[in-house]
Amino acid sequence: MSRSVPVVLALALALGASQALAARLLLPEDVPAASPASPADAPSASSTAERRSPPSFGVHFGVTAAAGMVGAPIGLLLANLLGNLPISLIPTAILGLLPMGLVAPAFAALAGWLFGNWNLTEADGRFSFWAGFGAAALVHIIATVIAGFAGVSVAGIPGLILFSVIDGAAMGAAGVGAMRFFRKEPAPVTVLPSFAPSVSVTTFVPLSSVSF
Repeated sequence: MSRSVPVVLALALALGASQALAARLLLPEDVPAASPASPADAPSASSTAERRSPPSFGVHFGVTAAAGMVGAPIGLLLANLLGNLPISLIPTAILGLLPMGLVAPAFAALAGWLFGNWNLTEADGRFSFWAGFGAAALVHIIATVIAGFAGVSVAGIPGLILFSVIDGAAMGAAGVGAMRFFRKEPAPVTVLPSFAPSVSVTTFVPLSSVSF
């Protein structure tokens, strides 16, 4: 019994010495630690990836309306030229109505579509050409019918200029409004901070926005 006491004490001292040595080997200055990220650099769970913004409504409207003002007299001139061709009545009427009703809204919608989507990608959400074209065509046809009752023709330059300005502004407002109303916004891409050291920020992309 008396011999076992020194043995137990020796084991206890050896165990304590080994633990102290292990603790000394694992001091904080000897272990590389990850630098903590500042609160300003850490993104929040609700933040979203930065996206490009479309042009303002005023600039978008101005470009679309200007294109419509140019397309309106061109459409009337083409309709007048095609309508005076020496062919039968029905084809002549069709050839005259097509440019009269479609050239000006095509000018306006194409300009608004190209300008609006200039710096945008599919991830940013793009404007629809057909939405702008349909709205501009509807407004242009109504304006052309009213102008016909008012006696506007290619022979009267002041009336043609006034019609082109009013028609272009109406097509610009309708076309840009329809493009922005029917613009499909993309699903947000959520950015979350990573909880693992030395790992960059984690981005979650919804599968619905990934094309296969």
